[in-house]
This record gives sequence, C-alpha cells and structure tokens, in this order.
Amino acid sequence: MAVHQADVVAGTVHTLHIEKRTRDVLDGVDLDRNEIRQQPFVRDNEWSKAWGKAVDPVTSRPHWRVLLVVAPGSYGSTTFALQLLARHTGDQIDLVKLDADWMTPKVGRLPLAEQRAYQLDLKDPDRDRPSADFVSALDRYAQDLEACDSYLVINVAEELYDHGILLPGSGVHVVRLHTPPPARQVVEAHLRAHDCPGLTPYLAALDPARVSLDGLDAVEAVRATDTVITAWQEHERATRTTVPVTDPHAVASDSELAERMTDALSDWRDKLDHLFGETATIHGGKESSLTFDDRCLLLALAVRQSSSLPEVARTARTLQDTITSADPGRTAFGTGAQAVFAGRGLRRRVIDVGGAVNSHDAVTFDRPGYGKAVLAYVWDNYEVMRRPLLQWLVKDGGPSVAAEHTVDALSALILRHGSSEHLSLLGSVAGGAKNDLLPAVMLRAVHDEHIGRRAWSTLYRWAGTQEFAGSVVAICRRILSDPEASPSMAKMAMVRLRRVVHTSGAEDTRDTILDVFTELSGQPGGIERLAEEVHAWQDAKASGRAGGLAFLAMMSVHQGPLPHLLTDGEALGIDVDRALRDLLGDMDTAPDVIPRLTAWIAACASDASAYGEVVARLVPVLRGQRMFQAAMDLMQALTDVRTATGENAAGDFYQHLVDKRVHPLISIDGMGAPA
Repeated sequence: MAVHQADVVAGTVHTLHIEKRTRDVLDGVDLDRNEIRQQPFVRDNEWSKAWGKAVDPVTSRPHWRVLLVVAPGSYGSTTFALQLLARHTGDQIDLVKLDADWMTPKVGRLPLAEQRAYQLDLKDPDRDRPSADFVSALDRYAQDLEACDSYLVINVAEELYDHGILLPGSGVHVVRLHTPPPARQVVEAHLRAHDCPGLTPYLAALDPARVSLDGLDAVEAVRATDTVITAWQEHERATRTTVPVTDPHAVASDSELAERMTDALSDWRDKLDHLFGETATIHGGKESSLTFDDRCLLLALAVRQSSSLPEVARTARTLQDTITSADPGRTAFGTGAQAVFAGRGLRRRVIDVGGAVNSHDAVTFDRPGYGKAVLAYVWDNYEVMRRPLLQWLVKDGGPSVAAEHTVDALSALILRHGSSEHLSLLGSVAGGAKNDLLPAVMLRAVHDEHIGRRAWSTLYRWAGTQEFAGSVVAICRRILSDPEASPSMAKMAMVRLRRVVHTSGAEDTRDTILDVFTELSGQPGGIERLAEEVHAWQDAKASGRAGGLAFLAMMSVHQGPLPHLLTDGEALGIDVDRALRDLLGDMDTAPDVIPRLTAWIAACASDASAYGEVVARLVPVLRGQRMFQAAMDLMQALTDVRTATGENAAGDFYQHLVDKRVHPLISIDGMGAPA
C-alpha cells in the first residue's frame, strides 16, 4: 500500500497501522469485565507465583503483550487467563474470548484491533497444535499488539506444547501451571457463588472413607459443586423439609443430607469393583458379584432412575440382546428363559441392585450420583462395552424426540474424557438414527468448554460426508436459532452448512438448508450473516451453492411494498441484479427463483409506484442471455396477478420482454398472445 501526500496525516495520526487482513480472522465473544471478576476464583501459592510473574507490580499491567499459559487439561487455566486480563488490563480495554475455528494455528488469522485483550484456547490435538513457525511469528504479532495497546493470552494444553522446539521470542512469555487450585476451596467458592454458603459445613461432614475432594482437578471440583447442590435439592424434595443454605454460618446438622451428599459424591469404585468382579455362585447367604443379567438391569436403572417394572425389564433385555448381537462370533453369555425362570424374580433383582418397587410395580432408583458412577465405571473399565452401550442408548432414545434421560446419559459418557474418538464412536452408532439424539448430544458438546473445539472439528469432518449431512444441518439449525449462541458460534455453524451444501448432492439436504437460511433471515443479525455468504459467492471466495441459497432466503424478506433486497441490497454490499442473472440463468436454480419473484411482484402489484420500480429493475435482468425460459416461466406464474390498473401482470411483462414481431409465435398459456 502506498501513501501519497503523507503531510496530510502527519502530525494528526499518532499511530498509522497499515495491514492487509482477510475476512477470515477468528471470531470471538465479547466478555463483561465485571462479570468475570465476580465469578468464583481460587488462587493458591503456585498460581499466585505464576500470576506474579505475569503482572508488572509497578504498572499492574501484564508484563508481556503475548502470554502463553501451559497447563494440563481441566486444571482451570482458562479461568486463570480471563481473571488475569479482567483484573490487570485497563477498563478501556475490551475483553474478547476467541474461537479457534481453523485447521491449524496461524498468526495471520489472529485479529488485531485497538485496545483489545484476547484470550484463546489451544486444546484440540488434531487442529490446535502450535508449530515452531506459529510461536516464532507471535513475536512480531506482539509488537503489533503493543502498537494497538492490546494483549493476547493463549492457553495451551500441556500435551500440545513441546518446550524443546517451541521457543518464543522476547515479546512472548510462557507461564506453566503444574497443579490445579485446591478442590475444597473451589467447591466452597462455587457454593458461595450459587448463594449456598450454608452447604459448606456439610463438606466437613462427608464420610472420609468414601469421599475425598483432594486430588480433584478444577473441572471435577466444579462438577462436585453441582452434585452437592443437586443432592440438597433432592433431599428437600424427598423429605419435604427445608434446609437453610443461604446462611454462611450455618452448621451441618442434617445427618440424612450429609449421607445423601456422601452417596452422591462417592465414586463407588470399591463397591462397583465388587459388583463387577468375577462372577461366582456363593451359597450360605454370602454376597456375590452381579450376574450378567443383573449388570444389564443395574445399567437400565442407572439410566432411567424411575420407571414401570415392565419398562425396566424391557430396557434391560434390550441391552442384553445388544451386547450378545454385537459379538456374534462368541457364545452368547446371556441367560436363556429356563435359567432366568430358575433364578430370582425381577422384583427381587431390582431390590438387590439398589432399586425399590412399590405395590403398583413402579420402580424408583433415586440415586443419581450412584447411577452416574455405574455408567462411568462400565465405560472406563469395559472398553468392549462402549459400542454396545451406545447402541443400546440410541435404541432407547425414542422414535423422534430423544428422551432427556438418554441424552443426559450419552452426554455424560461422551464428554467424560473429552476425546474425539468418543465423538466419532457416537457418530458411527447414532449417525443413521431417525431421532434427534445425535444432534441433542452434539449440541451439548459444542457448548462444552473442554470438548467444544473437538466437537466443532468433528462436525466439520462430518459435513463432508453424506452419512452425517442431515445431523450436521440439524445441529447447526439449533445453533443459529439459539438467541444465546455467540456470533462466533453462528459463524462456525454457517461454515459447516456451507461445506454440507458443497459436498452433498442430495436434493432434500439442499432444501433443508434453504429452510434453515430462510428461518435465519427472520432472526436478529440473520440478514447480515446471509449477506456474508452472498459476498463470499460473488467474490468467488466460496462455493456458489451456499451463496445462492443465502440469496434465495433473503428474497423471502419483504419490507413494505418493495422487497428488502431491492431497497437494502446495495447497502448490504450485494449485487442483486448479478445474483438474479446467475440464478435465473441456471436451470437448477431458476425454479427456486421464479416463485420468489412472483411473490415480489404480487406483493407490490396494487401499488403503482412500487410495481413500476420492480418492473424497471427486473426487465433488464430478464432480457439477458440464457433468460428466455426463465422469462417465460415467470410470465406464466404471473397470469393471475393484477396490477392497480387491473392489467394482467403477465401481459405487462410480455409487452416489455417479447418483441412485437414474434408475438404471433410466442404466447402465454391461459391468456393467449397479447395484441
């Protein structure tokens, strides 16, 4: 870029930052500084030392413009970074959490603006692994940030950062967190944040033989907080009593609640090790490990919690069948009718695995903490059970709308270890299911702080296959219609829809995406997002299929007597005439345009001025090359539309478009050849 007559700006502009940027910089979510500072935050000795290294004690500002925070996953390093930026950057600095929707880290895709504090997570081993070039280029980027009075903190998962190769320059600093904050303090801080400080004394009343908060990482500590609150709520519902929780000086006094919390927080491994040990027949009243049938029954109860006895039996039997059919090469180890009939009755078995059955055969298993532990135990200890377990849950998910308990169970397993392999396994099992189970679980996954990036990566991969196209569209549709979804999430959803359009040749998939875009056109910010797709199409930076569908969706938006595109298209940066020519000149897309143009004309036909504007705009377009068939189809569609003067709109367009010399040769069905 050349700057001529520099004297025009000399002495006026303090910093002239000239840079070529693409539209494809990372998007982010603006954060509220005060909200972050009010969130629970625990800083022990090690974290305080790292904090001290990152902050200049004189200015109380970060020492470096780019800071890399390296820590194992689930240690809470993102919280560390956000709290650091919220507390030690000036109030004039806007906080932005970036979403790294890329195939590999590139400094060229990092945004650069005045007075911003950016935070970025690199956690996905497939797409977030920083290269030596990336880390080296951050030094130059740090200089640009300083010129803009901006900052960047990047949180890198420890397994992705090779200290022997990734050597930052002088403008970049690395801070390492070796331990998470103390779990007990994290739980107490979150209880206070949930206005439940009266529950903190119960932490001391937990049975130490069954529960230990020591050793939990930050994520597990937050989950423990939710478990404590849920146990309190369940206790009040079950006993119909009120336990004061808002008084921070309350003293634990309800032993039943303390036991319920212990029950909920226990990982149950000792008990489950016994129940899932070697199967043996032991007489004389001694306990034995669970038989195969009872293991299936326990899993059924763990998922459903409460149900009718026949429904529990059916669900357990389905799991047995799923497991045995998944391994046809081996002898089925489920018990046959004779062996089952010779054993304990179903009611007795339900009671033996921890459930209760009333006189009306209603089963209750009011042990959600234990149920979660059972599912996690089987998932972690029996790798061969993972696929059958998912297959069974998918079958149990319902014909169309997935049951909430099934979505909860599947989400808990899939998100448990934050593994892309588990997402792929779920896809291979549930991809062909005719219910919304896969979209419901994946929607939770993309919102999850720890596996969200991998979930988005999985969706991008799925978007390139016909098998998962419908599921990807369903998930993105939910995200785009969610008013709480961030702009960056909406952008990532549009990228995946664009990929589906480009790779899928199925007509029904294309029609569904058009429906999604049409819905988007009526939502706040939807028009601008569709306009971005049209820009990419008209700038030849993306497939015309998605851009064309976005334009068709925008054609459905009306504004007064004139269509929205004719009044605001230029302001949106869209060449409306060119788009119409491209779509009408294509035999595959023209049938979609004709009904929309007909609606445009019919909507303004009674307003002579508006009708005249539409005709003046459309006639030159319809006179272009390859437009004969489209023009004839439009005139045929307008045969029932009358203008303000009572004239037939089809005839009016006929007079404008068809040369009088060929009128005898070309007529419109249903109205003859106009004179």
